[in-house]
Amino acid sequence: MTFAYPNALFLLLLLIPFAVLAIHNYRKKRRILREFVSAEAEERVVVRGGREIDFFKTALLLAVFALAITALARPQWGERFESVNIRGLEIVFLLDTSASMNAQDLPPSRLEAAKNLVSAVVDVLRTDRVSLVNFAAAAYVQCPPTLDHEAFKLLAQSSSLSPEEEQGTDFAKAFALGSRLLGGSRSSQQVMILISDGEDQEGNWPEAVRELRKRQVTVFTVGVGAPGGAPIPILDGTGRTVGWKKDRQGNMVRSRLDEDTLARIAAECSGQYYRLGAVAGIPPLLGILRTYERQQLARRVQRRKIDRFAYPLLLAVLLLATEMALSDRRIAWRKG
Repeated sequence: MTFAYPNALFLLLLLIPFAVLAIHNYRKKRRILREFVSAEAEERVVVRGGREIDFFKTALLLAVFALAITALARPQWGERFESVNIRGLEIVFLLDTSASMNAQDLPPSRLEAAKNLVSAVVDVLRTDRVSLVNFAAAAYVQCPPTLDHEAFKLLAQSSSLSPEEEQGTDFAKAFALGSRLLGGSRSSQQVMILISDGEDQEGNWPEAVRELRKRQVTVFTVGVGAPGGAPIPILDGTGRTVGWKKDRQGNMVRSRLDEDTLARIAAECSGQYYRLGAVAGIPPLLGILRTYERQQLARRVQRRKIDRFAYPLLLAVLLLATEMALSDRRIAWRKG
């Protein structure tokens, strides 16, 4: 036997002071009675309702409370199989993993802040199917479409910067790969969430956005970074900063958040732009995602434990009725 809410069983500890209080009251009543009736007289006049009825009624109440608490903990035993329809959205996260995401204008870095954002959003999306595309100059699938949100978060948190030979940023390749992941979706409501600092070096995204608009894919964009920009650190194998990225003239490169590009992409695909760390924050995005109509994505057969709380609850009601039916009359005269 298991319990759905085992912590409720700690309430049984409350029965200890209840029992102590019952014993105290019993002794107090006996002491008051002895002030008016001697032990010899009590033996002659008391027929029923003495210590036996006191203890019995108290024991019944203790049992009622214990059974009610047990019912509250929802005891379960036995199993049954149920067919469950999984309803949700199809959501593809597009995570920028270019070198500029190493900038530290959002501590500890833009990339780490972006990964934490992905995990926070997925925590709210209970039954949605999610996938993750990491991209810089090239795009690859970090996590294929899945309903296993814990596995998804592990893969998202393991995302790292793209290798040196794939540096640069190309939104078009990320959109193309994301579209392929949505290609087999049954849902009419498809969503992409682009998380980036907005610096696209290739400039091919307008055509990709037009294709997404034709397919009625909604794109939300999240800007990561500060408009004022920040230098891009160069890290060694241990994660320590050993220098700063510079251009060919030897000047330090500053990566700036391009909010205009991200806002245009969102506007053209019926989405909205948000800046990570802004006053409004990301909660509005979560609120919008909650309002979308969920459609059936899959069907699962799963085992469910059978609730048996009705048994202790019914027994508690019967014992309470018995306790209330017992006469509380205490004194009756013996004949003779």
